[in-house]
Amino acid sequence: MADRYLPSEGSVSRAVDQLPSMISNWNTDLVNIFANKAHAEFFDIEPSEIPGMHIREVLGEALYEWTRPYIAAALNGEPQQFDSVIVDLRGTERVVQANYVPDRIDGKIIGFTAMIVDVSRRAEAERQRDRAIRLFEIAMEHAPIGKAILMLDGRLIRVNNALCELLGYTAEELQQKTFREITHPDDVALADEHLAGVAAGKLGSISTEKRYIRKDGATIWVQRNAALVRDEDAGDVIIAQIQDITARKAAEFALERQLLVDDLTSLGNRRRLMAELEGLEGAPVGVLFVDVDAFKSINDRFGHVIGDQVLQALGQRILNNIRADDVACRIGGDEFVILLRSARSLEGVERLAGRVVELLAGPYDIDGTEVPMTVSIGWSWEPSAAPEKLLKKADERMYSSKRA
Repeated sequence: MADRYLPSEGSVSRAVDQLPSMISNWNTDLVNIFANKAHAEFFDIEPSEIPGMHIREVLGEALYEWTRPYIAAALNGEPQQFDSVIVDLRGTERVVQANYVPDRIDGKIIGFTAMIVDVSRRAEAERQRDRAIRLFEIAMEHAPIGKAILMLDGRLIRVNNALCELLGYTAEELQQKTFREITHPDDVALADEHLAGVAAGKLGSISTEKRYIRKDGATIWVQRNAALVRDEDAGDVIIAQIQDITARKAAEFALERQLLVDDLTSLGNRRRLMAELEGLEGAPVGVLFVDVDAFKSINDRFGHVIGDQVLQALGQRILNNIRADDVACRIGGDEFVILLRSARSLEGVERLAGRVVELLAGPYDIDGTEVPMTVSIGWSWEPSAAPEKLLKKADERMYSSKRA
């Protein structure tokens, strides 16, 4: 009964003929016993003609010589698997994977069976993959700006040469750190917030300016652009580009200083004063309005150079005697305004005004020259006054003091 389910020799031959792979069988004299249709078509030989042909006739002299070591090994009982490039009848190079399997009967080798599979598509895909990897390596290593690959927990798993040079670490040292360890402490909280947003898919990408701490302890500013890359096989990672903008930030700070700082005294200027007043938002503040008495006579008597040095010295006395929350500004040639955020009452500001008059009075020793000087001062304090009202009240009291 079971014999009816056994395949006949003809059915096996038909099945093998339908396979796309080239299959053939050879005896120890390298004479063909069987070759399927794919094998015959590839070498442009009638299927009925291949049996009895020597393998050299089928493969051609060059390919035969190349495969002889593999044939010898197969006939020695060692299965062989190797890749080869062969040219088909149309002149197209095809990459094939060959398997030579020893053919045994009762332990004796009577030949070998060959199966040759066309893997050109796979080989091309691998070439494209290798090319993409190589291009990535080139872009990573030779990029003029820093590049890094991070895990979602912030660990640095790949860095390029530019980033190493920027931060002063070797690649091995950086790959043992997280981004938090190289981030300025004041920027860590915001960086963590951005990382959490990217990891959760709430932020598609990040573009921020932040500070890093170099290995030598120096602080640098960078433009950091990062994006999440999802990959089911390799796992999700973050790709980051880091560009040094320290010089640009220094220029911005310098420009900001020029806009808000008085060049002569290094106090704030009128623009800084107005910005501070507008930012009060109704908070209580005291104001001292200081004017140098008869400053023109100082310039006339001692010269403008010494006059400027007197103003510098006066500004320094103000800086040395105000609290960290207070702001001092020079708003005119010899006019100064001090914002007292620490003030709690008008009486307190008035008492302080009296002490400031004594503190700023001369004489001032300028390169051995004693320059006498007095100041007039006005004051105001309001728990929630408009900036114009505060300045006007202090200005009126200053002029009243000067007339007195």
